[in-house]
Order: sequence, then C-alpha cells, then structure tokens
Amino acid sequence: MDRLFVAVHLSPDASASLGAWADKLKPQASFRKWVHPQDYHITVQFLGDTSRERIPELTAGLSAAAAEHAPFTLGVHEAGVFGASVSPRILWAGIRGDVDALAKLQRSVVSRMETYGFVPEDRPYRPHITIARKFQGDEKFSMDIIGSPPVNIQWDVHELVLFRTNLHATPMYEIVGVARLSRNF
Repeated sequence: MDRLFVAVHLSPDASASLGAWADKLKPQASFRKWVHPQDYHITVQFLGDTSRERIPELTAGLSAAAAEHAPFTLGVHEAGVFGASVSPRILWAGIRGDVDALAKLQRSVVSRMETYGFVPEDRPYRPHITIARKFQGDEKFSMDIIGSPPVNIQWDVHELVLFRTNLHATPMYEIVGVARLSRNF
C-alpha cells in the first residue's frame, strides 16, 4: 500500500525562495522537522493508504477533473501556525492569488475521488504550505520570530500531482501521477 495525496506543486523558483526564507528561520525557531523545499505543496486531497495498482485509474480520474479547469496563479502570503500558539504543531505559509480557482479545483478533485471510494473530509478546506512541524523549543513560540515570507513568491499552476509518501526519504514525496489543467477551458 502506498500513502497517496493529491496536491498542487510549487514551481522550483517558488520552492527555492520559500526554502531560503525557512533557512533564515531555522536558527530562531526550534521545530523538530523542516520540510524539504522540493516537498513544498498545497494539499488538495489526502487519499491515504492505497493499492499501488490504483495509481493509473486515479491519475485518469484526476486528469478528467483537471481538464475542467484553466491554469491559474498562486502566491505566498503571510505565515501562521496550527496548534497551540505557544507550542505549535505546524508552521505554514498562506496562499494568495486565485484562491477561488484553487477552491473550485479542490471541490472537483474531491467529487471525482469520491467516485473511487475516497470519503471527503468533514473539515473546511484550508490551503497552505507546511514549512515545519512540531515546535520543540525551550522558550514559548512567538510569531514575532517568524514574520512573513517574501510576498514576491508566486507561480502558475498548470497541473495536479499525485504524490506517494516515502517516510524515511529526503525529499519525502514522490510524483506518481500528473494531471494537466486545460489550456482550452
């Protein structure tokens, strides 16, 4: 079984810029795990443990969903945390740009994946890019340390990616399927 999820991947330039920002934070913000820049993504839907044999059919389903959407532009905006503000679980970068197009794409993917037996999550969709996990500092965490990522980071979204998680590898996420958005839409 492979642990799969559907995501929007960042461009190499956007990942490098966000990674440079994260590198500046590392000495000041004690998180146990910093995400490798090649692993930066915006999750569209988590699928979980799935038979490897299903990857072709899921990629075909994602291609059908992606064909209903035109490419769009996203960027990075602000930073925040999930979990207790003094000891957060996740440090994230927020999303700006055509977030409505991203939300529509996400709804299409969830609807399509439901036909393959994947149950939609009950919680609202909150797109973000995970930068680090599990704060472990001796001092209380403060957003004053983090500030905001550079606002000039943006990229064009042309595809959805089906990722496999390789828990003990770096980078950890492997592309196993690609679904291109339609230029004719």
